[in-house]
Amino acid sequence: MTQSLSRRQFLSALALVGAGTGISALTMRGFRLPFMPEPRSRASEAVHPSQGFSARGEDAFFVRADDQQLEWRAFAPEPSLNIRGRFEISIDNLHPKADLQISGDGRVFEEVSVGLKRWVRGEATGQRAMTLKWSVPFRDNFRFAAIGDSGGDRELEWVLKRSAQLDAQFLILIGDIYYQPGDDQNVMRHLSSSPLPVYAAIGNHDIVRGWDQNLLHWFENQVGPRNSTFQLGGIQFINLDTAADTIPWSSGQRGVMLRQIPPLSQNPGIRDYVVFSHRPITDLRPPEIRPSDHSIENFGEGEWLRQELLRRGARSILNGHIHASIEKDDKGLHTYIAGEGMAHLDIVRSRGNLAWFDDPANRVAKILIGDVEPNQPVTYRWEPLLMPLHAHCSQRLRADMAKEKGHYIKLLTNLEQQCRIQT
Repeated sequence: MTQSLSRRQFLSALALVGAGTGISALTMRGFRLPFMPEPRSRASEAVHPSQGFSARGEDAFFVRADDQQLEWRAFAPEPSLNIRGRFEISIDNLHPKADLQISGDGRVFEEVSVGLKRWVRGEATGQRAMTLKWSVPFRDNFRFAAIGDSGGDRELEWVLKRSAQLDAQFLILIGDIYYQPGDDQNVMRHLSSSPLPVYAAIGNHDIVRGWDQNLLHWFENQVGPRNSTFQLGGIQFINLDTAADTIPWSSGQRGVMLRQIPPLSQNPGIRDYVVFSHRPITDLRPPEIRPSDHSIENFGEGEWLRQELLRRGARSILNGHIHASIEKDDKGLHTYIAGEGMAHLDIVRSRGNLAWFDDPANRVAKILIGDVEPNQPVTYRWEPLLMPLHAHCSQRLRADMAKEKGHYIKLLTNLEQQCRIQT
């Protein structure tokens, strides 16, 4: 005969079940080191609190609502919004040549374009949502730039300008755009006036630690998702979060997204993968000039990620984190480290000589360029970054140079004056 459970036994069993369920859920969601649970993704749906219309984004995330409109930010070249009701929306980070296409019942009253931002008013009148989709005219033949570790100040502003000079249609920022207090505001100021759209990977410095909860997830709230993917012209771009160690390696949003990406041979219409993330799988610098290990190869996470990418047919990966321009085959995965967003090496090579910057040929910092042509895999090349002296306003860079013996006193004094004037 079965004995009945006591109240204490029942509660204990219930607690064990609850604990097991919680641990299982956290394991699927994942942990990040330094210890933090993986944050939730940004909303892709929103309802205006007073106007009542709704919108759902594809390749765009919801930013905020004001008195009349819902604001969105794109993280891919060809985003769309599914709308219900009489609406007013804005969407930022669109290429100036992106063309609005409308499907479903309803009409657009007005579309206004200023820089990378669009304002659209209209009304969806049918039972199903009306879709607003933006398409770019360069789907099969385009160029992009990639670089990381710029911080959010004048260096970032120059990176944006230089990318446009090199005829890139968009820029991939490979992390570390927050180096000093206020860089969250600096980043948004420069991105709002950028000449080209920006799609960004999160860096280890972009995880703002401390008591300010408003800044804890500033990157996801303002810049873009930590893991995302989009397709353009037969190329699939894959943005992976390597800013912090993840346990288990396959957990969280990164693991979910990777599991949805098939091998290249089984991905119709896609001929190449462009994978980008902040920290590299391997520190490619020679051991004798490697001051510290700047990779994710510790604890096996790097090897796991390499195998996951190779299994899917990825040929290459773009990284930052190391403040250099390096390319090398890393056990079958060609790795480009484009981490000269502060052009630190130019300052070092100048040895504090102001006149050194007068000749652009002296400057050695580089930016990576990817070219896409029909029916071909992406081809990569390096171009000079050519950052002018007056753009070096990051406190981090100046603090690093102040630690060097001699040479830099006159240069740092000059920069202090120039940066104060610009501010």
